[in-house]
Amino acid sequence: MRSFLLAFLLPLTLLAQPSAQEFLSPQSREPLHVLTDSLAGVNELHGPYVGFSGAVSGQYQNFLELVDTAKAEALLALMQHPNAVVRGYAFWGLAREHYEKLDSVLLSHARDEAPVRFIQGGMVTELPLVDFLQWVVNPQLLDGDCKKLDNSVLDRVTELRFSDR
Repeated sequence: MRSFLLAFLLPLTLLAQPSAQEFLSPQSREPLHVLTDSLAGVNELHGPYVGFSGAVSGQYQNFLELVDTAKAEALLALMQHPNAVVRGYAFWGLAREHYEKLDSVLLSHARDEAPVRFIQGGMVTELPLVDFLQWVVNPQLLDGDCKKLDNSVLDRVTELRFSDR
C-alpha cells in the first residue's frame, strides 16, 4: 500500500510545481524555450563526446547551456516536459547541481518508460528514460560530476517500476 501511495502521490506533487518559466527572469525565458525546443528537436541524449572522433555535439553544448541558464527549480519543472529527452537532460542537470531531493525526483519517474536514444562516443543505445536516469546517478556510470545515489534508491526504483504489472 505504501508503494502505491508513493507512486501515486509523488508525481501529483510534482505536477503541482510551477512551470520552468516562472523561475526565470523575463530575459532568461526565451533562451530556455529555445534550448528546450532545440533539445526536443534533435530528440537524442548526447554524452560529452559523440562519434569516433570524440567531438562535442551541439546537443551536448545545448545541455550545458541549459544547466547554466536554468536553476534547480526550473529544471525540476522541466521534469514534466512532454519530451523525454528534455526530461532526461533536466534530470541530468539536477544531478549536476547536486539537487538535495534528487532521489525523490528519480522515484517519481520510476515508471517513465518513454524510449530515448543515448549517444556516447561511437555507441548508440536505445533505452527507457528511467534507465538513463539511473545511469546518471549510478556511481559506476556516466558523469562523475553528478550527485550519485546509493543502491537502496536504485533498488527502490526497480521495485516501483515493476510492481503492479
